[in-house]
Amino acid sequence: MQKIMHISVLLSPVLWGLIFGVSSNSIQIGGLFPRGADQEYSAFRVGMVQFSTSEFRLTPHIDNLEVANSFAVTNAFCSQFSRGVYAIFGFYDKKSVNTITSFCGTLHVSFITPSFPTDGTHPFVIQMRPDLKGALLSLIEYYQWDKFAYLYDSDRGLSTLQAVLDSAAEKKWQVTAINVGNINNDKKDEMYRSLFQDLELKKERRVILDCERDKVNDIVDQVITIGKHVKGYHYIIANLVGIY
Repeated sequence: MQKIMHISVLLSPVLWGLIFGVSSNSIQIGGLFPRGADQEYSAFRVGMVQFSTSEFRLTPHIDNLEVANSFAVTNAFCSQFSRGVYAIFGFYDKKSVNTITSFCGTLHVSFITPSFPTDGTHPFVIQMRPDLKGALLSLIEYYQWDKFAYLYDSDRGLSTLQAVLDSAAEKKWQVTAINVGNINNDKKDEMYRSLFQDLELKKERRVILDCERDKVNDIVDQVITIGKHVKGYHYIIANLVGIY
């Protein structure tokens, strides 16, 4: 429920902007949600109800789909555009982000998303999640980390890693970059434990986790299991999405 209310609050200024930016009293709002994103979908519905008024009625049009499937995303986007939506709230991943940003620019439809920030400027994409590259680099410098491991799992993580490596070359940092995005789910616990045991052999006790929430949770669970969470071990979670 806390996450639902958090997303709903973040949507507030966007929805009010849409309300005051149209003349019709019926405002069509699209939604593209990955299957299983129940909390995000519920937050969207809460926002629709909360900000609908007698003068401006928000009418949602929802599609549940695989956001990694560019063909499905294209069909859903075109379908919602044909219904006259003013904006679409939704998600993308590394396989569909270019499709969505291209459609937004061509059709002049705003896309509001809590997905990872994209590189470059996209005037019709409203990012709810800020780019953390600068903040992460400042944190590394503040704590004087000159040797650390960097675990990442997505294009967002890879983009941030590139910024870290650029700074590392300039400042003589030693960075061990590890892609954990392809770890087999059936053996993930064993593989995470093995990974951190290998890092221990190399005296790598400073780790940056730039992964999505579920993977961060899995990694932290195994870190605790093998006792790598005590004094002397340090972690930076480079993702605003909370863990639990």
